[in-house]
Amino acid sequence: MSRGSFQIRVDASSLVQGIDNNVQRQLPYVQATALNNTAKQAQQALRSAMPQYFDRPTPYTLGSTRITYATKSKPVATVGYKDDSFKGTPATKYLLPEVEGGDRNAKRIEQLLRYAGLLPADRFVVPAEGAMLDQYGNISRGQYSKMLAQLQTSRDAAQNETDQSRRRSSRRRRNPTNDVRYFVGQPGGGKEPLGLWARYHFAHGYAIRPVLLFVSAPHYQQRFPFDQIVADAVDANLATNVAAAFALAYSTAR
Repeated sequence: MSRGSFQIRVDASSLVQGIDNNVQRQLPYVQATALNNTAKQAQQALRSAMPQYFDRPTPYTLGSTRITYATKSKPVATVGYKDDSFKGTPATKYLLPEVEGGDRNAKRIEQLLRYAGLLPADRFVVPAEGAMLDQYGNISRGQYSKMLAQLQTSRDAAQNETDQSRRRSSRRRRNPTNDVRYFVGQPGGGKEPLGLWARYHFAHGYAIRPVLLFVSAPHYQQRFPFDQIVADAVDANLATNVAAAFALAYSTAR
């Protein structure tokens, strides 16, 4: 069993007692059906419990679990975290520290800042007062994209700010319209903390605010009782699901 997953099994030896041959032939179906229905209920229990442990979980987080379904030839169902992602960070990387405790893995923005040589390898980022957050407490997509484009951190060169767009921005600053530019450093001659800052240009000067501060590796205590939630769902539902599968098998036995 891999990290961040829970296997659900049923003791077949206790099922074969007192059943006729016709139903016994359907035992693999009974097992697979009961296990898969139980796995679905366990997955829903995880989803329902997440708001109790996470602050405003995103739809991505709520959908971060997956089921490996049981078959007639392999009567084991597994509930676990998705370990791949077309776009973004796989759940096994960013949620496992919440389940098991330990240091947080790097987020995508941290990987990009490190790739560009802007974020030290032993540092991570946390939002500061200049961060524009969405309804889930994450940096808004618009600000995120603008920061990465200006800092030339996108691995897709087409997403980075070009010399032409920088010249347009320079003209805007000469005729200010509350333009904002992002930079990494320690303003105030090194008196301010290291981080990603925003410089806001106005008609008569400018102001700066921290957007992301560079901090030491966050360490999590065990927070989300994944195994216990699944185990409780199995205890509450498996026997009922086995009985229902058997009832169906009896009704269709020939």
